[in-house]
This record gives sequence, structure tokens and C-alpha cells, in this order.
Amino acid sequence: MASLAISSKQKKKGKLTVRSGRSKKKSWTRSSHGTRGASKRAQEFAGQEEPASNKSIVNHVYERDPKNYGEAMRSPKSEDWKKAMCEELEALENNDVWHLIKRPSSSNALHTKWVYKTKMTADGDVECLKARLVACGNEQVFGVDYVLTFAAVMDMSTVKIILPLAVTWGVVAKHGDIPNAYVKADKEADLEILLQVPRGMDVSSDTIKSLRASSVIELVLQLRKSLYGLKQAGRLWSQLLHARLIDVGFQQCVSDMCLYWKKDGRDLVIVGVYVDDMLATGTDAAAVDRFFASLGSLSIKDLGAVNKFLGMRVEVDNDGGYIIDQEVAINDILKDHGLEDANSTRTPIGADCYEIPTTDSALLVNAEGGAPSIRSFQSLVGSLLWVSRCTRPDIAFAVHKATRQTHQPRVHDYKLAKRIARYLKGTCSFKLRMTPASSARETVNLESNSDADFAADKLDRKSLTGGVIFLNGIAVTSEQTRELLGIREMLREIGMPPGLPMTLYIDNQAAIKQLDGEASSLKAKHIDVRLKFKRDYSRREIIQAQYVRSEAQVADLMTKALDAAKLASLCELMSLGRDRTRGKEGDYGGAAVEEEC
Repeated sequence: MASLAISSKQKKKGKLTVRSGRSKKKSWTRSSHGTRGASKRAQEFAGQEEPASNKSIVNHVYERDPKNYGEAMRSPKSEDWKKAMCEELEALENNDVWHLIKRPSSSNALHTKWVYKTKMTADGDVECLKARLVACGNEQVFGVDYVLTFAAVMDMSTVKIILPLAVTWGVVAKHGDIPNAYVKADKEADLEILLQVPRGMDVSSDTIKSLRASSVIELVLQLRKSLYGLKQAGRLWSQLLHARLIDVGFQQCVSDMCLYWKKDGRDLVIVGVYVDDMLATGTDAAAVDRFFASLGSLSIKDLGAVNKFLGMRVEVDNDGGYIIDQEVAINDILKDHGLEDANSTRTPIGADCYEIPTTDSALLVNAEGGAPSIRSFQSLVGSLLWVSRCTRPDIAFAVHKATRQTHQPRVHDYKLAKRIARYLKGTCSFKLRMTPASSARETVNLESNSDADFAADKLDRKSLTGGVIFLNGIAVTSEQTRELLGIREMLREIGMPPGLPMTLYIDNQAAIKQLDGEASSLKAKHIDVRLKFKRDYSRREIIQAQYVRSEAQVADLMTKALDAAKLASLCELMSLGRDRTRGKEGDYGGAAVEEEC
């Protein structure tokens, strides 16, 4: 194999050389050509020397990550980025990802791109600089460079099921990570994928001559393994990891393809997989350690007790339960969208959200001069949706309203998205507590709150249903879907069936009577099939409907715009709020401003 020259001297000093023969393109940067909507403070910050407090999340945002190779080389941290690129290239060579060949005639070689990322700790400090070489998958052709692409990821509700089970078993949940995961998988044998030699890779003149080429331009990288950026890369890695887990005795859950379980003697180990991140726990700590040892061939890293997972900070409280929050992620969202100095608001959505705006204009695809655009709206709403699914059920209804307009948003919708972000600004330190009741530590109990709002949307008269599911008193999912039976099946699969009947809390007496078969269904023919399905489960004593006062119906968070008082009350019932040690002052922070959504 012809070697791709990264000399030991280069590795030591972290230097890379741009290969000869490539013309340098002028690249646009904010510092030299304006900011196009960036804040004035960001303009002033550009070009200044990095302060001593370079670990601050604020400095990280203003001195943003380079968007391309040129920006990285002009960055004040260019030497650090060079070192990161050397480490990436060395890792790719060690994994035998490619070999260098002379470019065949009439071949299609994909471009490559460097992606730069400053990795942060759970507290928002800088952990390291990471450079990733990716293929430009947007240039791939179906049937030529790829065929199948689907790869599943673990549902967020599964993450919030693993943590309470860890508390129930008294065994810490451990975080595992597999570095350079995608490049460990072989590419499809019947597909040939070629890459252009990336910028920053120095190919020696001896190597060029040995391949009978006149310059590096005539050379390409022929892939042997998968690579980040390829459309099928996620699928190939998922298949490899699945095969390894099956080989060491794990079984895949039907209810969540990314949850695996294994009986290790009398002990049970469960592992949740989200791409290359793993969350593992079990009934015995030694069995969990044996799991990590069994995947040594994949170079898995045992990061110990989980403290950060998928952007969530994970802590252990004094009662032995878990506390999760996304304060760092929320601050990032605010800064990315220029809302870090905006006034906070006490609710994420106003009561006038049901009104149809009489005068409103549509957002443009690409607006200039800092005006809101469809792209900026979609980016903001997507970020808010992730926060809602992970740790903030209090914004679920507001985010649901915003996501319904992502295809054709208007100014009114953008104001709603900004209002949600401003609400998060005042409540960014809210934490979701996952501490089970002391009476529920030895068993698994499922309960659910359910609510519906019939034809409430004045635009299309669509109805909305929502629910919150509690595992041993801990909220594990809060979405506008019906998941109680699905979670029950998941727990049964791993050998932890919940006690029956499962309680379904409803604040409508008529609905309870319909469910129990004590009322006529003449006026409910439009839901006849679903009603009979649920009534069957009620008669079999799998679920049991129970009345709950509207003041305590936490499912209202999913279906209604609430005033500040009720919102705070329901958040408390969901164990969502500030750290108890901080007191009650400044619950919303800054100046609370109410305005239309």
C-alpha cells in the first residue's frame, strides 16, 4: 500500500501541508467581509486575542468553529486545528479506511470536507478540539455509490427508562463511547467509492511517482471502509454494532431496535444505543463491566458513571436519583439565534395562540439584513423540539404549534418560536428530577395521564391528544402520542413487566364511564374502534381509568396554553424546576415580559 505521508515530525508538531497543485480559493469570512446579521458584539470580538478564559462557553460561541479548511488555517487556534486534523488522518490510516491509487478514467470521485467542532463538557467548558474528515454524500448517486441508508436511533423515552431502572436496581448507569465508529464498518463489497485527496493531506513525491502520476491531482482514495458523510455510513455502522452485540449474547428489543438486553447468569444487563453512544446498566455492576470488556474489539471507551449524554447534563441527587438538564444547550440556542439579551417571558405560549392572525406575511427562504427567514425559523424550531423531547415537557404544546408551520412559516410563527426561546432563557436552569418514590424502588409501576382537546385549532379544526407516562413516579415520556402499551411491552421484553392494572388518569368523568362500559357509545361513533380497543384492555384489567382533578392533570402541558400559575403548578408535579438548593427567588430570571405569541 502506498503510504499517505504524515511524517513523524508532522505528527509531533501537529503540522499539515496543503498539497501542491491546488489553487487557493478566496474564502468568505465574517471578519473580513462583514457579519451578515451577526451581533455588533461578535464583530467587535472578531480579531481580538483570545482571553485567558478561553474555556468559557460565551467565548466559544463568539469565536465560532471554522466552517472550512481555510477558516481553520486563519484561525488563532490554527495550530490546535492542525493537530486535530493530524489525529483524524492518523486514526483513518490506522483503521485502513482507504488506499491511494491513480484515478481511473471516467470515474466519479467524491469531494471531501473538514468539519470542525469544539467539544464541550457537561458544564460548558472546552473539552477538546475535534476535526472530522467527511465525504460529500450529497454527490452520491443512488445505485452507484449507495443503495440502502436507514439506521435507527434510540428513542428518548428509552433513555429516560434506563435511568430510573438504574435507580431501581441500585447500579449506576454507565456511558460508553466508540471513537471513529463509522470507519470500523466495511463498505459494501459491490460498490466502488472514490474520494478526492483532501486538503491538509501531504502526499510525498515518492508516493506520487510510485503510482506513475505527475501530481497529486491524478490520485484518489479508494475506500475499503465506511466514512463519515456517506449516505449509508450510519446503516453500515448500525449493522456492525448489532452483529457484535448479538455475538456476545445480547438480544434486540422489538419495541425499540436500539435497546439490547442480556441475561448474564441471574443478572440482567440492558444497553441503549444512540449511534456510537451507549447507556448501560443492570442488576449487577460487575455484569455491566463485563459488557464493556466484551466489546474490546470495537475499542469502546468506558466513560464511567454517566454525566453527559446527548447534550444533557446528568447528575445524581442526594436521594440517589438522577437529575437531567440542558442549560448549556439552551444557552447555545439563544446565542446562535441572537436572543441571549432578549427579555424572558413567564409562559412559552400565550392564550391568543388559538386566534387566526388577520394580517401576517410569509417568511422568505433566505432573508438578508438580519431579517427572519424560513431557514432560521426551521433551525430554531428544530433545536426547541430536541430540548422539548429531552428535558422540557413544559414547552411541548408550544413547540407542537410551531412545528406545524415549518413548511410555510409566517411572521406570527417566528414570533412564537422566539417566545419559546425567551421562556427557556428565564428557565434555562430548570432540571428534570428522576427520583422514584421510596415505596417504588423494588418494583416497576407504570401510570399515565391522558388529555385531549377536541377541534381546538381554529385553522383546520384538528384535535390534539397528549399524555405523560410515569415509571415509578418518574416522567419518562411526554408527547402527543399513545405510548403506554408500547413501554409496557418493552419492559416485558427485558424481563421487568410492570404491575397490573396500569392506572390511566383522566379529568373527564364521561370518558371514564365510556371506557368502563357504563355509558352508551352512540355519541362516540367517530372514535368507535379506538374506544372498543381501550375498553377491551380495561375489561382485561390491563389498564384502569381513574379520575384526576383538572388542577392536577399534567397532560394539560401537552394540549393547552396555560397561564403562569398553572404552568408552574404542573411543572412541580412533573418534578421539573430549579435546583431545590437555589430557593424560589428569580424563578424566571431577568425581566419577565408578556406579549402575543
